[in-house]
Amino acid sequence: MFLKELRLISNDKFALLLVFALPAMIMGTMWLASNQGSLGQAMSGGGTPADAMVLGVVDLDPTDTYLDEDLSENFTWYLDQSPHFFVIEYETEEDALHALYFDQVNAYAVIPYGFEGNITGDIPAFVPIHISSTEFESQSTVFSAFSAVVQQFRYDHGWVRGEIASEIVREFEPQGDYFAATFGVFLIVFAVFIAVAATAAQAIVGDVPLNRMLLTPATKLEAILAKVLAYFVVGLVQAQFLLIMWMGLFGIVPNTDYLTMNAVLALMSLSGSSLGVLISTLVTTRLQANQSFLFLLFGSTIVGTGFMDVGIVDDVYPLNLGRVMMVDTVFKGIALTEFMEQIYLILEMSFFLILLAWFIFSRRKSLA
Repeated sequence: MFLKELRLISNDKFALLLVFALPAMIMGTMWLASNQGSLGQAMSGGGTPADAMVLGVVDLDPTDTYLDEDLSENFTWYLDQSPHFFVIEYETEEDALHALYFDQVNAYAVIPYGFEGNITGDIPAFVPIHISSTEFESQSTVFSAFSAVVQQFRYDHGWVRGEIASEIVREFEPQGDYFAATFGVFLIVFAVFIAVAATAAQAIVGDVPLNRMLLTPATKLEAILAKVLAYFVVGLVQAQFLLIMWMGLFGIVPNTDYLTMNAVLALMSLSGSSLGVLISTLVTTRLQANQSFLFLLFGSTIVGTGFMDVGIVDDVYPLNLGRVMMVDTVFKGIALTEFMEQIYLILEMSFFLILLAWFIFSRRKSLA
């Protein structure tokens, strides 16, 4: 029965496409995004990258209280030298506002009258930054990049008073692309769990060969176990596919061994397979199975990403447990033996889902 399930899966080209092509597309997209960013900086000669924000600057300060240089012009130069900005100077605020309205600039800054005098007189000099309220994503980016320029400007001129210059040092970081490491480690766990659950969600419903097989001495429990094991194997194969792409494309060298990562992903494959088979026993049509998968996908995206506190779900949902285990082993190199409680919980949840699927399946008179 187990071999029969593997043959059915291998014949289902769409299921194989879902299991392997979708993660490959996501990994490929992440690789292209990462390399395009590097390419943009290389093409710009190490200065302003190709995707820099266009910043308009209006210099309204004619004061001359600083002997060495015009500070408003010097500050504009600092903005122009920033790798995050491409600066366009405007004579009036009306011209800058017009450019902002027609999306010719992402934002514009106004250097007010008295800017140089305030700085040399140890008085705060406020530089308003105007940005369209429709640019939801770029607002925080503009302000953070502008703050970095201000900090560099003040530091170079010796106007840092009693402040501590800090540098962020990332600890426990795997070798390779940091963005790919942080995003990819979650993507791998999510892809194995969700893809296996999605394909297993149609394992029983409408399975005509299974209808005939159940006329033999084969039991429904054996059918459930065969399907769970078959999709579990598919998940293991998918895990190798993802790990090799992740480490090969981005040069990731995890702080743990390959076997440990496979052990975590094997738990995700087992729990995803068990959940998918359970869904397949609950639904009566393939359409319902597809709808259930969408519910599972969006529900897991909400509660399994770690971006919000979901209470007890974090302590029992296999995807959440696997995400934490994968991150801690890959980044911190924590031994898998430190997660025995979580491992036992995932195994118990999988066993419970298999028993529940068998209980529901044993009471069904037909599969479709």
